[in-house]
Amino acid sequence: MTSLKKEFPIIQSYTYLNTPFTGVIASSVSSQIQQLEEDYRLRGSLFTDQFEEDIVEKTKKLIAEIFNAKHEAVGILNNFSTGLNLILNDLPEQSKVVLLAQDYPSVNLPVKSRKFKVHEVDINLDLYTNLNQKFEEVHPDYFIFSITQFISGLQLDLSALAKLKEAFPEVSFIADATQYCGSEAFDFENSPFDVFGTSGYKWLNAGLGNAFFLMKSDFIKKHRFKAVGSNSLKAKPDGELRPTGFLEPGHYDIIAMARLKFALEFHYKTLGIEFIEAHIKDLSKKAKNEFLKLGLLDTNVIDKKSHQNIFSLKGNETAIKKLQQKGILSAYRGGRIRVGFQYFNSEKDLKTLVDAVNEL
Repeated sequence: MTSLKKEFPIIQSYTYLNTPFTGVIASSVSSQIQQLEEDYRLRGSLFTDQFEEDIVEKTKKLIAEIFNAKHEAVGILNNFSTGLNLILNDLPEQSKVVLLAQDYPSVNLPVKSRKFKVHEVDINLDLYTNLNQKFEEVHPDYFIFSITQFISGLQLDLSALAKLKEAFPEVSFIADATQYCGSEAFDFENSPFDVFGTSGYKWLNAGLGNAFFLMKSDFIKKHRFKAVGSNSLKAKPDGELRPTGFLEPGHYDIIAMARLKFALEFHYKTLGIEFIEAHIKDLSKKAKNEFLKLGLLDTNVIDKKSHQNIFSLKGNETAIKKLQQKGILSAYRGGRIRVGFQYFNSEKDLKTLVDAVNEL
């Protein structure tokens, strides 16, 4: 049995509830990276010749296997925001785009900065009814959104999104999964999403500098993406363009890609997504019940039935500092205290938080 305390020493010093801000790299992942970095330092181009293509291809193969995606439709790069901007660059001007009004700035800002016709839907208890009405009203080309909301923590219901997609198959769904990916099992090909992108540094605990996108074949064929570089080709210097090559015009950060690979192996092979999903859901359900009893949640957005592992609690910025003084790491977002429960958290962590909040 893997010792999570050895893998994540920080949880012995702090009640770490700040995965929604940044995840923590496991010790076994870090040790593998240190060996690679030393090899790179000692061998230079010999290291690159040996490992660049090998690491990248193995990482893509692993991603395709874990998330049931086509290998050629996997693109890996430095972060989600860069990838989204590369996609948006080549969507037709004047396209009609539906956004969620309270969504992550790195989702909404790049859409609003372009010449799209933007229509926003508020996040509330009638979200799916309101989305359906908005789709009927404007007949959008794209729906761009985060699966898990960064402030409220609301996790959109995949079955409700699937029904929406079934009713409006002509609308392309472009999903930011950075606050979602790694928290539960996910099957891309059988999902309602045309594009699924995530950075690796949150729930996958893969550190900064890596991200990946999964794209449906029909979406790729429908668009002409113009970003290109030598690395976009199947064979340098004059091969054919790879389907996701527009996301990868230049050199990869080999170390960051390796860290993603090792983190995925630890997450899905060593621990297993079944354990991770079950633990997160069980602990999050208990946390939600406690927070509802204490009146800490925004019930205009969150109801008793919805699942989430990120929570936005009543509190001010001063409370964040007081919690940190008690060894509890969280973040201040949207005028509230944001906490998130990862697989290394425990009921003891929940009790520590509840006791501390009651003393604020």
